Amino acid sequence: MMESTSPAALRVVAIGGGGGATQVLRAVAEFAAERTAVIAVTDTGRSTGLARAIGQIPAPGDLRATIAAFAGDATVAALLQHRFDGRVVPQLEGMAFGNLLIAALAQVGGDFGAAVQRVARLADSRVTVLPVSHHDTQLCAILADGRRVDGELAVRGPDKPAIAQVFLAPPAPATAAACDAVRHADLVVIGPGSLFTTVLATLAFDGMAAALAASHGALVYVVNTTTQTGQTETVDVVGHVRRVIEAIAPARLAAVLLNTGAVDAATRGRLAAQGLAPLHVDDAVIAAVAALGPRVVARPLGEDGGADRVLWQKQDTIRHDSARLGAALRDAVLSGRTRKDHA
Repeated sequence: MMESTSPAALRVVAIGGGGGATQVLRAVAEFAAERTAVIAVTDTGRSTGLARAIGQIPAPGDLRATIAAFAGDATVAALLQHRFDGRVVPQLEGMAFGNLLIAALAQVGGDFGAAVQRVARLADSRVTVLPVSHHDTQLCAILADGRRVDGELAVRGPDKPAIAQVFLAPPAPATAAACDAVRHADLVVIGPGSLFTTVLATLAFDGMAAALAASHGALVYVVNTTTQTGQTETVDVVGHVRRVIEAIAPARLAAVLLNTGAVDAATRGRLAAQGLAPLHVDDAVIAAVAALGPRVVARPLGEDGGADRVLWQKQDTIRHDSARLGAALRDAVLSGRTRKDHA
C-alpha cells in the first residue's frame, strides 16, 4: 500500500509534544501533502498550569508552541511565545501570552478545541494542530516502590523511584478529530519526546490505541537521543520501544528510528551538567529492538553541535537534524521490505 503512494503526497500525523511534533513535521515537509500534529495536553508547568487553572482547560502550552512554530504570521507567532517578565506583576513571571489567550477564548466560547483552532487561524498555521483531548485530566504514575504521584510535574520530578506505569485520572477520551487524523494518515510518527509525560501520556487517552490499530498508514517511533531526568535515567533504548509497543497494542510499529551519531566530549559534558546521558545504541541494541518486531532504521540523526538552547523549564538534549530525520522517515515508510537498515 505504501509502495504505491507518491513520496510527495503523504498525509503525515505527528503525535507528541510541541518540540517533537514540530521536529517531525518540519522534517517531512518535502514529501507531505498534509501535516497534522496531535499534541499532548497534560502538562502542569507554571505557565501552562496557571492557564489551566484560569480556563479550567487541558494544558495549552504545547499546542501554543506548535502553532507558533508553523505560523505564517511572524508577529502573531512572537505574540504567542511572548513571556511576561513579572517585574510589574510577579504572578505573571514567565507566563506565555498564548496560554492566556487560549484560556480566555475557551472561557468566552466555552469550547477548548474551538479556541485552539481560532488561535491557529489567527496565526495562519501551516499545519493542522489538534489537542489529543478536550478533557481536563491529570497524568498520574505508580512508582517502583508502589507509591502514586499525581500531576505531570510530580511524575517527571527528580530524585524519586523509577516510574512503573502512567495513567490518566480521571480517564478521558481522545477527540474524534485526533482519532480520525490517525486513522486516515499514510504515516504516523510517535515521538521524539518525553517517554512518560509526553509520548505515553498522549497514547493513554481512550480511543487512541484503537485509532492506531485502524490506521492504514505506517506507524513509526522516533526514540529519544538521551535519557531524561526524573523519567528515563534507568530506561534504555529497548525499554523505550517496549513501553511504546505495549501502549499502542494491538497496533504494531512498522519501524523504529535510532540515533547512532557520535557524541563529542563537549556535548557529553553539557548533557552531564543537566543530569542527562546519550542513549546507547550498538549492534546488540539494534538486534534487541528488531526482535520486538519493527524494522530498525539506525543512523546518525542528531544535529552537528550547535549553540545551547535556552528553554523554559526544560532540558536541552541532542536535537534531531531535520534533513536526516526526514530522510530516515522517508526510508522507513517507502521501503517495501522489512529489514534492518544499519548505516
